[in-house]
Amino acid sequence: MYVKKFEADTLDDALQSVKRELGPDAIILKTITNKGLKGAFKKSRVEITAAISEQTYEKKARVDHVLTHEQQDQFYNAPARTINNMINDYSGNHNTPARTQNTTTSAPSYGSMGLNKVVNTVSKASNKIKNSLDDFLSTEEAPARTQRANGSLDSFLSDEEVTPRMTNRQTPRQEAVEVEHTQNLEAQRRYEESQRETHEMSNEMKQHIKSQSYQIELLEQKLYELTQKVSAHKEEAEPKGVRGLRNSLRALDLSEKIIVDIIKKASFELNREELDDADLIYDFALREINSLVSVDMPLFSKAEVQDKPVVTILVSETSCGQASMAMKLAVLKEDVKIIQFRTTETKTSNTDFTKSMFDLDMVSVNTLSHLMTESRKAIAEGRSLILDLKLNFAEVDETKKFIETLRRSFENVEILTTISAINAEVYNRKILSKYNQFSNGVIISYVDQCLNFGSLVNLNHEFHEKPLKFFGTGPTVPDDIEAATCERILAGMFQLS
Repeated sequence: MYVKKFEADTLDDALQSVKRELGPDAIILKTITNKGLKGAFKKSRVEITAAISEQTYEKKARVDHVLTHEQQDQFYNAPARTINNMINDYSGNHNTPARTQNTTTSAPSYGSMGLNKVVNTVSKASNKIKNSLDDFLSTEEAPARTQRANGSLDSFLSDEEVTPRMTNRQTPRQEAVEVEHTQNLEAQRRYEESQRETHEMSNEMKQHIKSQSYQIELLEQKLYELTQKVSAHKEEAEPKGVRGLRNSLRALDLSEKIIVDIIKKASFELNREELDDADLIYDFALREINSLVSVDMPLFSKAEVQDKPVVTILVSETSCGQASMAMKLAVLKEDVKIIQFRTTETKTSNTDFTKSMFDLDMVSVNTLSHLMTESRKAIAEGRSLILDLKLNFAEVDETKKFIETLRRSFENVEILTTISAINAEVYNRKILSKYNQFSNGVIISYVDQCLNFGSLVNLNHEFHEKPLKFFGTGPTVPDDIEAATCERILAGMFQLS
């Protein structure tokens, strides 16, 4: 067995090399496609490993011995079956010992007429070519193609005759195989072209992305440098007192809008030397915060309603000390009735104790009709009302309908929203936003436990039209309640005694 490897740029070229070197009877053992190093630095190559028996290869070698390179090129371009028949019918292969013969019984074909004579130079001593190459070289050459008879190698090599004869010998199956082979080669060529184009586009895209990334890095670096220059210039231009005040107000969790307004007003009213004075600008900030906080007295303490019953409505949603605040307010004013509205039952042990201790007139209801009945009865008796409402309605429209009914039913109605100083600023903002369209003021409970007075200033500044009315400063009834003042908030913010 004779084995050999063939390598070419395409599968067609590799198969042609196998056909030329080993003949049409070669057996394909293995086919490998090498795509190179990532397809970028090396072209793809096709490697074929083929084998042929030694006897068959000897037959082919005898034929190659009598053909020139040009004749071999033309001979091996014929179909494989034709080449095989011509090699087997070559007379030189019939003169070899019997052990090397590959006898065939096929009908006469091109092999019987084309490979029995010398092709390129036909001399008088043409028969000697079969015996010795030296005899052939020592014999005088005669003009080529002196005779053209059927069955000679000259007729195989004659112009425009070889191809038609070989073609006519192809069967439909061979033609279909060759067409399929051609289509496969064309598909492989298109695939290789598409892969190459894709690779080129990928490289272009990578280069473009790399260029854009580099440009972005340059812009970020320039932006950072400009920011540093602006910050340095701002720090140099800003007075020391203003810079220290800004840091102090931020530490108190005041909103940036309030800080900017205070510093802007200080820069307008004070000169450069005063802005550098930390104590002076600190006092200025205290006065500004004092003016920002909005406070007011409750409606029932005003002179124009002293002889009229007043309905004070406290609204909230969660546990924020509202029940305690309602009882503290009831103790401050004589002849007052407290009506608690709860959609669910609640524990009343502490409430009952306070009620009996201060002889408070208090009832609990869970429907709007019951609430209206008790309220109208108290108003008819000329008594003021404190309505402790926990409105846990899922829809805002239900809350609006409930409160508007109370507002239309009575005169001198004041609605106060109750929030807790220990709740988060975000939650308190949510409650104030919900009741903002109904409320006339705000009550803040648990001020004695507040850890962030800055959030109270922020809320009051945001809802400035809803002034602060009362502060709850402890659980004791009626001592732990006081009218809302800005001084209380400033004392908590700046730890003033």
